[in-house]
Amino acid sequence: MSAVTSHEGISAEYLTKALVNISGGASLTIKTSTPIGTGQMAESYRIVFNEELATGVSSVVVKVPSQNENSRNASRATRCYELETSFYANLREHVDVAAPACLHVRYDAVADDFVLVLEDIVGAAQGDQISGATVEQAESAIDQLISLHTPLWGSKKLDQFAWLPKHSATNAASTSQLLQAMFPSFAQRFAGSVSQEIIALGERLVANIDRYYAAFPEVLTVAHRDFRLDNLLFTKNGDFFDVKVVDWQTVGAMPGASDLGYFIGASFGVDDRRNNEQSLVRRYCAGLQAHNIGNDYSDIWRQYRLLGTSGYIMAIVASVLVKQTARGDAMFAVMANRHGQQMLDLETEKLFA
Repeated sequence: MSAVTSHEGISAEYLTKALVNISGGASLTIKTSTPIGTGQMAESYRIVFNEELATGVSSVVVKVPSQNENSRNASRATRCYELETSFYANLREHVDVAAPACLHVRYDAVADDFVLVLEDIVGAAQGDQISGATVEQAESAIDQLISLHTPLWGSKKLDQFAWLPKHSATNAASTSQLLQAMFPSFAQRFAGSVSQEIIALGERLVANIDRYYAAFPEVLTVAHRDFRLDNLLFTKNGDFFDVKVVDWQTVGAMPGASDLGYFIGASFGVDDRRNNEQSLVRRYCAGLQAHNIGNDYSDIWRQYRLLGTSGYIMAIVASVLVKQTARGDAMFAVMANRHGQQMLDLETEKLFA
């Protein structure tokens, strides 16, 4: 076994106890521990056992806190460890989205520590946000958004989850302050990789951020809030893909179109997004209507125009909060450029400025 982390969750002793229900009570020994994924707030490992579990597989994915102090501080500020473990423990059964099976979950609120053991989606390929999506990948992903959003769309059940962040004027005010504090650092760091037109757009966005949040639709649902290619696992299935949605560290109650605008804006180069966004928004709208959610296309299209802005906001805040890596900086620059151009093309500022 390679020494990849000191966390107790990556140990044969811990996993033997955690997986007793599917191991047949066997004492597990670890064959390999391999870091996987590109997450910056936590660390994930594929654990391959010498023994076969009762499910017929011999590997799992274990997620534990980041060993980077900046990311740990960011996790405390954003509650991301609490949110992800709470999603798997309390919320997943209430939505229809395809997420990996949760085999074990533990969260320590005092230490902000956790262990999450998930099904290993063998043979799946992680999406690549920098390279972008194919239309087939995007359509399959949007079908998962429909499965996530429709069960609790506008539902009073959302209030039962006290831990779930909900869009409100109070929450928006704290986000506004965070954004205003972080934008100067973002603008300085990405001056060479984000166009000056889009940096200027960011300055206007920050100056008018309260008006932006005030323009949000009132109806909320469960939203992933970081629904992008790097957080999707694709397995080819005929002309489409089976998709597993991972990384629930930002889950919250938001307008559903926030995930839609975020995903489409981040997943395509400018020309491909322009060519495909209307058909993809229509696919999402048709999925809502199939579940008796009566929003028409013009309403969803307006929400899409407004809420793709969330991708630019994520690029600003996350790039400053989490540990800095070369791939991370490349990804955040791509996000800012793509979402910024999305806002310019769709004249998003006219909806709130």
